[in-house]
Amino acid sequence: MKKAFQRSSLLLIAILFAAMSISGVAAADETLNDAGLWADVSEDIDNAPGYENYKDSKRNWTLSLGVAGGLSPDYEGSNDYETGFGPNLAGTWKGILFFKGKTLGANVINEKNFKVGPILAWASGRDDDDNDKLEGLGDVDSSIEAGGFVSYRNKPYRFRMEVRQDVNSGHEGALVEMSAGTSLPFTKPLVFAAISTTLASDDYMESFFGVNSKQSMNSGLKKYKAEAGFKDVKIFVTAGYPITNRWRIGGKIEYKRLVGDAADRPIVDDENQFLAGFGLSYHFGSKYLPEELQELQ
Repeated sequence: MKKAFQRSSLLLIAILFAAMSISGVAAADETLNDAGLWADVSEDIDNAPGYENYKDSKRNWTLSLGVAGGLSPDYEGSNDYETGFGPNLAGTWKGILFFKGKTLGANVINEKNFKVGPILAWASGRDDDDNDKLEGLGDVDSSIEAGGFVSYRNKPYRFRMEVRQDVNSGHEGALVEMSAGTSLPFTKPLVFAAISTTLASDDYMESFFGVNSKQSMNSGLKKYKAEAGFKDVKIFVTAGYPITNRWRIGGKIEYKRLVGDAADRPIVDDENQFLAGFGLSYHFGSKYLPEELQELQ
């Protein structure tokens, strides 16, 4: 019975990924950007209490396969919203290498509460046909960002900072993301609340928020030079719940306020941005390490 349920679970996952592949054939670029957005969202969901499993650290390797989706703005600054979905993938190896959502990394310093290491992240771009307001601005290609992270956890508090630079001629800029949060006093589901902000370089701001002479002529928008600075402040809540030992469900609600040059851009219709997402995934991994078996009993 147990094996039949596991086979059924894996079959359901295969169907979900097949559906996403079919969607990708119909609209490859749009699907790629949607996948990037929801990979970013799934990364926060994967870190939600209740979605994470502390026992995973007792395994040599872990893997989870699933889907994430929900409601988000057409583009950053839009007042039009759309639904979308993408894969929710995560994995670890010996507590050192990890992949969550859009980020591949390594814990070079791997203490219980304090971790530091390099990361490689995928960032989605933007197409000028995503919304009528973007027509004439051209596309911003997807990026591969390289950098590093520092994280500190001491229940119930968490702090994380990432520094990333595009190395793939996408937005060609750099980002510094900082977040701090705490678990809330709920048991089912377990809930985490955080505040974060993003500091962006000139190149990043120009790619997503600037309007040069050519873009102004093609779009009819006035020229606008966006300079480096803080681009947003976010408040978000994530929650997770284990349906079974292998299936987990989670969600995220986010409010983001665009600030500085990002808020003043001609295409920004609304500085207040909202997002609601969910994640469903199937988790499995190696057997527990022998020295940990007694501890888990």
